[in-house]
Amino acid sequence: MQSGLNIKTKRDLSLLRWVFAGLIVFVILIIGWFGYRWYVAGEQPPVVPVPVSAMADSTIDESVVTQDQIDQYTVPSTHPRYISIPDLGITNSRVKAVGLTATKNLDTPKNLSDTAWYEKSALPGTGAGAVVINGHNGGITRDGVFANLNTLKQGAAIIVERGDGKKFTYKVVENKTVSLQEANETGMQKMMQPVQDDKESLSLITCAGNWVPRDKVFDKRILLRAVAID
Repeated sequence: MQSGLNIKTKRDLSLLRWVFAGLIVFVILIIGWFGYRWYVAGEQPPVVPVPVSAMADSTIDESVVTQDQIDQYTVPSTHPRYISIPDLGITNSRVKAVGLTATKNLDTPKNLSDTAWYEKSALPGTGAGAVVINGHNGGITRDGVFANLNTLKQGAAIIVERGDGKKFTYKVVENKTVSLQEANETGMQKMMQPVQDDKESLSLITCAGNWVPRDKVFDKRILLRAVAID
């Protein structure tokens, strides 16, 4: 016969708990993987945006250079004083002389608006060698002087003014973006050499690509070469 007694049983939730715990672990692993890829390679996570402050060098001076500071800037007579690129709206960006850092890397200007001439490269107006100048692509709060360097087309004019007021015009013949590895292996060697042996060249460099937090560098470089116009 039936007892008529109702016995209530509890639903076994152990499986659900394991599934939930597994999902949490999976999410943590995914976040960790994307975080790792961002840290070592600068790859942007697909969902969570990275703060702008973590995508550029925070040590660069981003203050605005005043017109008075530009006008009063002086250098030795044979050194480059200003660089202008009409097609990019760049007029009289100050050119600072730099050497190599403690790690033997090409040094960069301290301010986003300035450029830097490598003092072991050629002097403008000598008629030989390559004048090597670099500048920043951007910072945390604003663009750098060479933010749009990659858009400069072949044939565009670049003007370098020396400390004595003499101006020299160069015509763009090559503008490409390469990985940092390629820039170090072969790119910089080319940038230190003239495009043509019988003509003075101008080499412009800036960063591009993703900011790599681990190495504190961008993972690409824009390498532009120009030749002096007679």
